[in-house]
Amino acid sequence: MKSRANRKTFIAMLLLVWTAGGAHALDMLSHRASYHASVQILRGDPATRAGEGFVEWRTEDHCETWLFSEVSLIRIGSGDDAPEFASNQVSFEAKDGSWYRYQNEFDGPGGRELSSGEAVVTEAHKPGRIAVEEPESLAGDLPVGAVFPMRFTIDVLERAATGERFMNHVVFDGMDGAAASEYTTFVQSVEESDGHSIWTVKVSVFTDPEHIGPEMEVTARVRDDGVIDTIRYEDDTTVTTLTLHELTELPAGGC
Repeated sequence: MKSRANRKTFIAMLLLVWTAGGAHALDMLSHRASYHASVQILRGDPATRAGEGFVEWRTEDHCETWLFSEVSLIRIGSGDDAPEFASNQVSFEAKDGSWYRYQNEFDGPGGRELSSGEAVVTEAHKPGRIAVEEPESLAGDLPVGAVFPMRFTIDVLERAATGERFMNHVVFDGMDGAAASEYTTFVQSVEESDGHSIWTVKVSVFTDPEHIGPEMEVTARVRDDGVIDTIRYEDDTTVTTLTLHELTELPAGGC
């Protein structure tokens, strides 16, 4: 499994959606969600083309900021020497979109990888600043109009509530060093089930201009209370599917 592909469960935070109290009244539900993970490797040794594990996401309202964290463990193949991939990730995002900070740790057969940094927007209609701390110091400009993961999600859901189905954004999440990515979103459908509206959303992620087509596509079924029932990630080599196993509502931020 490619290192970046292992990391991209992080993109799920982009699709953690919000309780719909009206067309423009979207409030994040603080919760912890545990998922069963199923992985298919599209090429390579047949003995190591499948894997499974767990992923846990935690989303919290901290009044002026959002907190998102992920813990995961994926095992590929079987036997005592089957490779394992683990992650421990956390990010904070200002609700006004002015700053974003992340710290990620990944462990696999190739060793331990750390990534951390921040992005800051100081003036509207001007580029922001990206400062990567690990794995190496890098600096870059945040494109004008770029957003962070939670702000991206709010915009998608607000526009979807008005009937808009196709959207484009530039998003910075820290997964590509000092570079932002282009996201194309398609709201495929909405349905009613067990008293909930469930949106099916597909996001295509474009990061490398030399890559033919999107680097990754993410499809999620998301309930109107902010819970993701299932989510599927696809890239050139790997398909990963997460299925909700256990859900715990967390106390509100008390703001």
